[in-house]
Amino acid sequence: MTLLRGLVLLIFGLSGHTAAAEPVVHWLLSDLAPFRILTGPAQGQGSSDLMEKMLMAQLPQYQHRSRFVSFERREVLHGDPSALYCSFGILNNAKRQRQMLMSVPAGVVMPVALATVADSKLDQELQKQQVSVVELSQLVSRQRYLGLLESGRSYPQLIDQARAIPGSLLGDHSAIDQNPVDLLLGGRVDYLLEYPHRVNFLLNSSKQPTAKLHFYLLAGDDSYQTTYVACSKHPAAPKLINDINQQLVKLWANAEYQQKMLSWHDDKSKLALQQLMQQVQSQLVNQQTRPSSTAPKTAHL
Repeated sequence: MTLLRGLVLLIFGLSGHTAAAEPVVHWLLSDLAPFRILTGPAQGQGSSDLMEKMLMAQLPQYQHRSRFVSFERREVLHGDPSALYCSFGILNNAKRQRQMLMSVPAGVVMPVALATVADSKLDQELQKQQVSVVELSQLVSRQRYLGLLESGRSYPQLIDQARAIPGSLLGDHSAIDQNPVDLLLGGRVDYLLEYPHRVNFLLNSSKQPTAKLHFYLLAGDDSYQTTYVACSKHPAAPKLINDINQQLVKLWANAEYQQKMLSWHDDKSKLALQQLMQQVQSQLVNQQTRPSSTAPKTAHL
């Protein structure tokens, strides 16, 4: 009888423990080197890859599972509250703010720029004008140069506005199918709208003969951006985001975390980003954590 009673108590004890266990966190991975490197010799060594691992290590109470998805599928799952779908290192926009809960800042990135081949017709024109900043809407309205974006990604409002211009020559392409830098170097397109360090990463893996590229800022999008952890609105998401916020505040003071954030950037970009990192860290220290619904800035990763 005593043995039977002990077994009953053990079963109920295990049942209660299972019920109290934290849910599984499904981390969504989309190929966006060098933030997220899913193939090749540097697989798993992207800045977001490494920063995410450090965050996951600080959340041992959760089960963590990684899932590779396309950008299009990622946006669908962001709005699915049936499970805890989370993305690390994404930027905020109005749609994501409606569908998801956002953490405090998890990182910083450089702004998207216009990349073109040095001494190309477009580059010669911009060099002749002696400009370092491009008015994208004016460039697109002329319907002379073909630009390229990546399918499924969300972009800043100024790019969306340019795409809506009648006769716009801004096309979409999947980087999984073909390296967009190959298209640029091969003369298939005149320019890319992309993060400069991503272009340089893709340039190093290009199959085309190497060439020098020039980068131009986009007027109205020359500010640096902060990235976040965002999770679908599962019932457990508020607690998860709170736990994530507590750990991110600690990680911002970790030199290794900051070093991984700056990986793959050139020295000039690192210097600019370090200044922003100091500002973000100072704000986090002063504010500790922000409400998960806070969404500081629309952006485009």
